[in-house]
Amino acid sequence: MSFKNKTTVSTFKEFLNLITDEVKALEEEDLFLLYRGHLDAKWDLLPKIARLGLEAELPDWELSLMEEFKRFGRSHISTEILSNQWDTLAIAQHHGLPTRLLDWSSSPLVALWFAFREDIEVETRAVWLLGIDKNHIIDTNKGTPYQQKQTKVFKPGHITKRITAQHGWFTTHAFIEDNAKFIPLTTNKTYKQRLFKLEFSNSLRKEILIGLDVLGINGLTLFPDLDGLSNYLSWKMMRKC
Repeated sequence: MSFKNKTTVSTFKEFLNLITDEVKALEEEDLFLLYRGHLDAKWDLLPKIARLGLEAELPDWELSLMEEFKRFGRSHISTEILSNQWDTLAIAQHHGLPTRLLDWSSSPLVALWFAFREDIEVETRAVWLLGIDKNHIIDTNKGTPYQQKQTKVFKPGHITKRITAQHGWFTTHAFIEDNAKFIPLTTNKTYKQRLFKLEFSNSLRKEILIGLDVLGINGLTLFPDLDGLSNYLSWKMMRKC
């Protein structure tokens, strides 16, 4: 990856220029980028289920959780989707259930919005970049999410409006039973040399969210439902106060 030691971004325009240059460079290497926004630059790249402190109880706890999700979700999710463990896991992740999936996007602008979406007090925010090729993508026709031995990239079908709107991808993380833990991407031998972090001062929040809104990236376009509409209108009207 060509950013080398560049880790701090000072303006929205600088971010756009850096991303454009990087994409051009990767096209020559037959690689492409995934992006993930972090509200706090200090956070590591681990799925939510790995941050619950339940490693000793996995994988039984995880399987029980998903069974309950399917049982209660039948009135909201089609039988066709529920019959596919990968699709069910993707929907569960997008609706806040702790899973072994970590959200990524093929859009850098989407990741940047997620990095700044909430008004919280932090020093720096971050957008992570992950360079992958087709060999990193998991074959969902082989095995289940709970049998995987290696952390892979999961390319979901567009089964919900949110996944489509957010250009959603995932990393799907293997649980290492011998050590009873998940491995952060930052220390994973396969991915740690393919990662790069761009950091932003928290003071850039207003500038960046306005710039993204001008380009059509906001709470309404990324959450195309009534929740998204309400959050977007609240943000937009508060700007005028």
